[in-house]
Amino acid sequence: EREKRLALEAQAEQDRPLVGFARAVGGSEGAILVKQLAGFMKQNGVDIGQNRLFEWLRENGFLCRERGENWNKPTQKSMNLGLFEVKESISLNPDGTTRIFLTTKVTGKEQHYFLKKFGVTDAEAKV
Repeated sequence: EREKRLALEAQAEQDRPLVGFARAVGGSEGAILVKQLAGFMKQNGVDIGQNRLFEWLRENGFLCRERGENWNKPTQKSMNLGLFEVKESISLNPDGTTRIFLTTKVTGKEQHYFLKKFGVTDAEAKV
């Protein structure tokens, strides 16, 4: 039993970075902005900022490319994969009319999906 316990403790120590990453990213209840994902990726060695990440997401079919109402909205494919959620907020204009803003966010459990797309493994990721 002592040998088993020591082996389990050694395995737990080895898995500590992976567990921390999983808790920080995969266990997140809320979604984050694309800007925050870009910052997280930068922290993990991916040379990318918000604008280039948005461009990459559009070029690779995750976000809509059409200018106007659908600009940067998730494609149906990425929504079916559960990669994004869209937050809707309403703003009151000075003239009394209202305007609806849609904000695309990356779901908590799928943030690691994009890290992997850029070559960052769970074991390498920094929390």
